Amino acid sequence: MYKEIGTMSDRIPSPIIGVLGEIFSDYYTHSDIDRLFAYADAPGDPPDANKVKKTVEWLRMTNKQASRPLGVLGSLLEEIFERDTWDAANAASWETEPEWSVDLRGYKDRINAALGKAGLAYSSGGLVGSASATPTASLREMIERGGLSAIELEMGRALKQVEGDPNAAAHYAGNVLEAALKAYLTQKGIAFNDHSDTLNTLWALTRNALGVNPKDLDTKDLKKIASGLNSIVDGTMYMRNKKSGAHGRTEDQLRESALRPRHARLVIHSTHTLAVYVLECLSDTS
Repeated sequence: MYKEIGTMSDRIPSPIIGVLGEIFSDYYTHSDIDRLFAYADAPGDPPDANKVKKTVEWLRMTNKQASRPLGVLGSLLEEIFERDTWDAANAASWETEPEWSVDLRGYKDRINAALGKAGLAYSSGGLVGSASATPTASLREMIERGGLSAIELEMGRALKQVEGDPNAAAHYAGNVLEAALKAYLTQKGIAFNDHSDTLNTLWALTRNALGVNPKDLDTKDLKKIASGLNSIVDGTMYMRNKKSGAHGRTEDQLRESALRPRHARLVIHSTHTLAVYVLECLSDTS
């Protein structure tokens, strides 16, 4: 098994816990808080307390019992950060910002300030990591610390997005695979370009280190399986590029390239299998 590493840097800082206690109390009902912590896979049962104390105690419990508290925190913040505030550019000249948008903007600013003081930042998709890291780098950092449990958690997060946004869910799974490949290469001391290397390039380096390049295998069966792994990476990279190029397309073109939930699940399960295999190979000496 891949060795899992827990560090103090995984913990949710106390000032953030205090801020979220106040904000969640204002923004959510008791049932909303219960639903949100369940979605984030927070450990334990809902504390029997008022909304402020419930949030604070549950976050402290998360620090004590969760393998990756910052992963739970990212999921908890996702609903607030992914909701758009009022857009003045698309409003009539006589309209003013509604109260809900003013409040939401204030909540985001307070959370960002608390995260920033702790050297953390929120990234789209429910990620909390180093303020200086890109989303994929944050994922890699989480995977390097959490190992297989981090893969399970992040792929589970992708599956939760499938019905609402299949394209985003599949794209996120591709990011998890990329982070797993980079984590493998980093621990093996294999050089790669963190900014410009494509998913295919990273996989080529990884498969050569693993000894699963089809041209280097002797048996026909293994060649076919190894070629299948190449196809998973090729297909995932193509799918991510299509989504990245979605800006500027017509509605018909976007509809044509949109994934259905079952297709997104296929991408997620395929990349999950490959990511787990790569990490398991880190400690496999046979």
